Amino acid sequence: MFNFRRVLGFWGRLLAVLIALYALLSLLTVIALQAADKPVARWQLDLKLVAGLIPPTLAIVATFVLSIRFMQALYALKSRREVFWYLVHRLFGQANFRPYILVEEGKISTKINDPDSLIVKVGGPGNMVIRKDSAVVLERAGRLTRVEGPGFPKLKPFERIYDIIDLRPRRWQFPVVGMSKEGIPVTCETDIMMQIQDGGEPPSGKKPFPMDPNAVFVASTSKWIREAHRPENERVLDWKGLIVVSATEGTLRSILARYPLDRLIGPESPAQEHPRRVIRQELEDALHVAADRVGAKILKVELGQVKVKDEVTQQWIEGWQAAWERWKTEYQATGEMARIEMVEAARSEATARRIRDIANILHELHKTGGYEAFVAGAKLQLQLAMRNVGADSLALTYMPREAIRLLQATANLPPPPEEKNRDAQ
Repeated sequence: MFNFRRVLGFWGRLLAVLIALYALLSLLTVIALQAADKPVARWQLDLKLVAGLIPPTLAIVATFVLSIRFMQALYALKSRREVFWYLVHRLFGQANFRPYILVEEGKISTKINDPDSLIVKVGGPGNMVIRKDSAVVLERAGRLTRVEGPGFPKLKPFERIYDIIDLRPRRWQFPVVGMSKEGIPVTCETDIMMQIQDGGEPPSGKKPFPMDPNAVFVASTSKWIREAHRPENERVLDWKGLIVVSATEGTLRSILARYPLDRLIGPESPAQEHPRRVIRQELEDALHVAADRVGAKILKVELGQVKVKDEVTQQWIEGWQAAWERWKTEYQATGEMARIEMVEAARSEATARRIRDIANILHELHKTGGYEAFVAGAKLQLQLAMRNVGADSLALTYMPREAIRLLQATANLPPPPEEKNRDAQ
């Protein structure tokens, strides 16, 4: 990345040193000419001047060599060339963007930077490239200096990375081992999703993961040092570990210890809410408080099934659960049967009421309109009945075929007796 001011500063400092050396050489030449008793050849004078500059030149070279070896031994560095250019940059500044550190996905990119490189171990002068998903806390001389978000910040001399915070939502799934109220060991799977606080700033295209610098600083300094016998990668708990290990495990164990085993692993009952929902809500409330103390926020909390570790006890629990499931199925079947009986009773009552209404209608038609009106009304009512039977797939399925043929046959009633007598005559 070209920067004209950076290039101008580097070459300006280097030219200033070269001009100073040239001026010193010229001054020594003038002094030597004035001090000479007799005329001296120019080449002899130049030879003496060069010979006189050899000791300071060797001293400067020795200083560089000793400084390189000292820094290489102090910081366990691999490349002497890197140390040499570090000293050059320290004296004259940087001519380009290098060296720089690329930070992405919450860590230093190993594709660009060697973890043992000088800029990582020693620090600036240098630059950083921080992606949109990360934030960096810097330190210098043992003191935390500043928090930098996504961008291209510059590292001051001996300023290096103290911690890197991943701004993306983090998901952590792990089993929590506890005991029920009876003292039986149980295991519950937890699924926690969390993220660094954003300070109320909504996500955008330029900042898909907004951050609060104070929250980043608090998360970076929220660390616990665990027992020395643990592996190196498990000895330090960061803000995620504090939420998961300290808050989640401790809180969930205390909650599980208040419930008997049959309530933890039993099926849901219509009469009361399952304790897993109550436990999940209580755990989520406790995690919101714990996350706020480390500069984070909780996005989601989910709990899995509670399981028993002992095999014998697990078999007993499975048999007990089968009995509960059978009772649950019988309970549901009883309720379904009662519902069907109520529906059939209502349908029978509606059918009986309809038959009474049809009978009254036919009776009135026979009384007022005679046989022809009675037959026409009967045909109409039978056609409506056939249409309703055809629309009701359930009734049509379980209705006997003889009854369907009878309805179809009675839809075409015979003519009245008077018409038969006329046809006979």
